[in-house]
Amino acid sequence: MSENNFNNMDDLQIDLSYLNEVAGGSEEFMVEMIDMFLEQTPDYFIQIDQSIDDKNWTKVAEIAHKIKPTLTFMGVDFAKDKMAEVERRAKTNDAVEEIRPVFNQLNELSKVLYVKLEEAKVKLQA
Repeated sequence: MSENNFNNMDDLQIDLSYLNEVAGGSEEFMVEMIDMFLEQTPDYFIQIDQSIDDKNWTKVAEIAHKIKPTLTFMGVDFAKDKMAEVERRAKTNDAVEEIRPVFNQLNELSKVLYVKLEEAKVKLQA
């Protein structure tokens, strides 16, 4: 998805083909990975939010680093790229004032992503 579509949350499309490849086609494994993402990621987002408020850039970078690959597995590469930007800015203390708006976009996107992943999970379990 292009960056231009990043603001149009209703059009969010996820591509689970990479997850399917990693899972070797096992729908059960894919559901497990989606469940893990849905369980862990909201907590990571809360931690990043608090760490931004605390200006704890080291922690922001650490958590962003953890989330990046999972965004790739869930088929939202453009979100992974945005999370990489958060990580890079936090790690290098480069324009840290720009971290909050990018993170806020990602946080809003995550809410739509969770719904889409729940829908995908239901289809996989059918």
